[in-house]
Amino acid sequence: MASMTFSDRLTAQRKRKGVSQKQAAADLGISQALLSHYENGIREPGLSFLVKAADYYNVSCDYLLGHAANVLRLNQAVDFEDLPEDAQLSRETFIRADLAIMNSIVEDEEMMDTLNKASALAGYMGLFAAVTKGLLPRSWLGSNSDNKAQFKFLLYTLAGDVHDLTSAPEEEELIGTEAPLCVQTLCTYVNDLINTRVARLM
Repeated sequence: MASMTFSDRLTAQRKRKGVSQKQAAADLGISQALLSHYENGIREPGLSFLVKAADYYNVSCDYLLGHAANVLRLNQAVDFEDLPEDAQLSRETFIRADLAIMNSIVEDEEMMDTLNKASALAGYMGLFAAVTKGLLPRSWLGSNSDNKAQFKFLLYTLAGDVHDLTSAPEEEELIGTEAPLCVQTLCTYVNDLINTRVARLM
């Protein structure tokens, strides 16, 4: 992906978004012919189009220009300004929620350590599942085995760490602004997941 040209990335992002060239051109305020020229590398756009396209596809300008391999705009993930996309269940929303939470508690070292472990474990959980299903090679697990019993043990111990965190007295309950939309989406998803799992036990 790092060797893809601007035109390649522009086309790939339109296809990822699932819109036609005609629709994308209309949304971006240009003619379909001009967008076709941009996507085929016949013409190069100005800076205003670049910024518009980055916003439209929710990627960074650096990514479209080939200066970054990461499609996510992580700088936007930390500014707490809600985006319309934050209401959707997507990897971008969950990453933004994780970063919003981490940036809000950065001064508490105990919490940062716990959240770092939780984030690492969440990524590892996806990796472990992909290896178990045969979608990724076992070598991606590094020196760790794909022993399910060991993995469950790790999950239980981290849950115990969270349970044992020092809690603040009830009278010091924090009252602040409403949670960012990405955090609300994350919590709604997890609450629904919990309710679904509990319903299965009944």
